[in-house]
Amino acid sequence: MDKDKSSGEFTRSVMSDIAQKSGVSVTTVSRVLHGNKHVSFATRDKVMKHVNTLGYVHQRNTHKITRRIGISVPFFNTYFGDIMEGAYEAVQGRGAQFIPVRTMNDYATEVSQMQQLLQQNISGMLFLLPQQPAADLLSLKEQQGIPFVVADPFILVPDEIPTIMVENISASMLGMEHLLSLGHRRISMITGPAHWAVTINRVAGYYAALAAAGVPIDPDLICEGRWTAESGEEICHYLLSLPEPPTAIFACNDAMAIGAMHNIHRQGLKIPEDISVIGFDDASEKLPYLIPPLTTIHHPLKEIGRLSIDVLYRLMQQQPLDATHIKLSTRLIIRESTGPCKSL
Repeated sequence: MDKDKSSGEFTRSVMSDIAQKSGVSVTTVSRVLHGNKHVSFATRDKVMKHVNTLGYVHQRNTHKITRRIGISVPFFNTYFGDIMEGAYEAVQGRGAQFIPVRTMNDYATEVSQMQQLLQQNISGMLFLLPQQPAADLLSLKEQQGIPFVVADPFILVPDEIPTIMVENISASMLGMEHLLSLGHRRISMITGPAHWAVTINRVAGYYAALAAAGVPIDPDLICEGRWTAESGEEICHYLLSLPEPPTAIFACNDAMAIGAMHNIHRQGLKIPEDISVIGFDDASEKLPYLIPPLTTIHHPLKEIGRLSIDVLYRLMQQQPLDATHIKLSTRLIIRESTGPCKSL
């Protein structure tokens, strides 16, 4: 048995074949093919890889798949999963098929995966945090002629390359102003790697907020992390060992904030009574269930995914863009990990 040519729907025998090769149930395959959002991205990716390998093309109802969109993603985690979910929502009803590839945040792997995508007659690409330098991306645009959009660029990119990201300077200032309003003056920032564009901008917001409040900058309070909980814990241990430790920690992502909180708990200190902690992203649904719940900057990840697809479709349809670099606003989510400075 094969796919029903008249309806474009998969027969149960075909779905059984896909399910067997994917190691999931037929019900899960059906959910993936019908766009059910309650299927994890990792499972959806596994199923769709076998769909592509077997040569099937799903035509849901009357919407034919007319475009194949390659998506380059470093890891399958909550952060990138939220962006992907927004992208999947934006493509519903538009007759497109996603071909996701995982790069492991590695330049050589990303280039290799991109070359494989180019051989599959893709109509456009979405890069999530690409490792390729601007010159490589410009070459892709000029030599291959493939429309693409970059979400959350790793480096600053030229104006010719469409990008979607948040306004990181103002977002960082938002978090700092919250801590300053609570009376904190010794505020540490746990940054990401120093050469990342997002780190440069969030540190700039940190500096700007301190300058506006007339608070001198202490270089000992600015520490470079690796975006991991482990690095947040290590840095927090160092910060609390200072002769004059900080009264608040602003971590540039939630993972490092959680690592810092873990170390604070291990040292017998209380949050926020002894020290306040704020993160950045609000990507995990578990944050309100931490002890205490984490105050953070909400990063509109799903909106980045949706808008990236909207911009990509305009490019594929050769429509002009109102702007190539789009920056979205953020908002502060106040929970219980921040409170008044204990010296007040």
